[in-house]
Amino acid sequence: MKARPTLWSVSTHDIGALSPLNLMNKCFVLPLVFGGSTILGLSSAQAAISSIEQVTVYQGMASVTRALPLTGNGEQTVVFSCLSPYLDKESLSVQSMDNVNIGEISIEEFAGEQAAECQYQGNAKAQQNTLASINAELEAARLAKAYLQNLTIVTQVNMDGTIANNARDIETQAASLNQKILEIEQRRVSAQDALSQLIAGNSTSISNSVIQVSVRTASRSPSTLKLHYQVQGAGWEPTYQARLNTNSDQLSITASAIIAQQTGENWSNVPVTLSTANPNQRATGQLPYVPRLSLYEENKNNNVVNVPPMAESMPVVVVSGREEYGNAIAGSSLPSFAVSSQNKNGIIEYRLPQLVTIPSGGRRVRTVIGEQSGRSKLWVRSTPSVETAAYWYASAPFLTSDWVDGSLQLYRDDNYVGQSHYNYQMLKEQGLGFGRDPNIMVKEIINEDKQSERGVLSRTQTLTTTKAYQFANQHNRSVRLQVLGSEPISRDDNLKVSVTHTPPVTKQNWNDNQGMVAWEFDLPSKQSQVIRSTSQISYPANKLLDGNP
Repeated sequence: MKARPTLWSVSTHDIGALSPLNLMNKCFVLPLVFGGSTILGLSSAQAAISSIEQVTVYQGMASVTRALPLTGNGEQTVVFSCLSPYLDKESLSVQSMDNVNIGEISIEEFAGEQAAECQYQGNAKAQQNTLASINAELEAARLAKAYLQNLTIVTQVNMDGTIANNARDIETQAASLNQKILEIEQRRVSAQDALSQLIAGNSTSISNSVIQVSVRTASRSPSTLKLHYQVQGAGWEPTYQARLNTNSDQLSITASAIIAQQTGENWSNVPVTLSTANPNQRATGQLPYVPRLSLYEENKNNNVVNVPPMAESMPVVVVSGREEYGNAIAGSSLPSFAVSSQNKNGIIEYRLPQLVTIPSGGRRVRTVIGEQSGRSKLWVRSTPSVETAAYWYASAPFLTSDWVDGSLQLYRDDNYVGQSHYNYQMLKEQGLGFGRDPNIMVKEIINEDKQSERGVLSRTQTLTTTKAYQFANQHNRSVRLQVLGSEPISRDDNLKVSVTHTPPVTKQNWNDNQGMVAWEFDLPSKQSQVIRSTSQISYPANKLLDGNP
């Protein structure tokens, strides 16, 4: 049960001694007590709530550093309370600042009411303190208003000029106080709503148990104790937005991080670092498989197949979320949210400049972690043998390889055109697609096969395939068109292949893909171009052709 807060009261005989100015300048604090004088069975001095100094979020887990002050000297036991029930006990480590001897470390698990009590620490407690201060300020303003009203009644008895002037001044002050009271009441309503939301959020994420770590220490002066541990149930994923302006050829890609955690402990105004390292992946490479050969008779059972050892199964981490969560920071000057990144031999760390609040329960927090932009090369690509359509594409020569794979939202000329997947290597090789271009008309005009035989003694079959497509530019400007096609590949010495392209292709084995060809040319406005390919495949008549020509 929570103890009732101590109420602030003012005696009647004190009112006359208080002036309106003194009433408005005084700050009244309502002390709040949570759970009585003990927390989890220990004195409140020993079991003070530790503060989170740093959180590093990985894929599926997080590393947390907490700090707890050592207020006295000599031998004492300090307690890190209200810790996540998903804490990895093997990862615990304690670090002392200055000259502190560390003794035994004990880990306990609590459930029931003691676990529920921890849900109201942190954000909810701070918000209750804020609400108490607003209530005190409101009560002071109301007392000042009552004092002024009493003075106004007294002055109405004597209408001497000076007193009348004072009365008018008092009435002016009363009007100002009324406005002040109205503003304070609005703040109180907002603070009460915020507290209700926090409590509601906590009630949905109450854990059945919490962990408490007790550390025995000995020190000669006050110091600080730090606790490091890993906890499951946290993660982040990158997401990208690419915006292309086809008039200015400008491309910008913004990288954001979506963070969520269900660790059982609320992270309130904590510094956060995001790491691309994945602790769930294999940490060591595999040894090669060594074939062991033996001979056997033809009539032996040859159905036994030697299979290399099965690869270790990779865990799949899913971070769920219900809604996007954000917080506003007020101040006289706008803070900078520029994220600093550091490449540590292939592991990228993004350090968020602002303190972040991420409540347990899976609510998603989104923050921008970077942006790259620059001039792009644009073209329209078509693969007519697969689809008679054309798509906008853009290069991104300014991109660096720091960003990891993630979902990608695409905007062309301020219109959302679809979603893709961000992969640096594929983007550098093939470009970034930005949706279908309805102003490039693609039409198949020839698609025919002809089979023939020749020779008397050594008969040979010949399959001739002709395909032709027409491309028409309906834009009011010239566009760069890239058409992808293919050529049959022979895997038999008796199978001969010859291909003729009109016009000749620009690139053979496009992007190091054997058999792929590409035409690249500028197609003027309101004009069309026909591309024709003819392939001849010759092979012995007593053979069957295997494959799709």
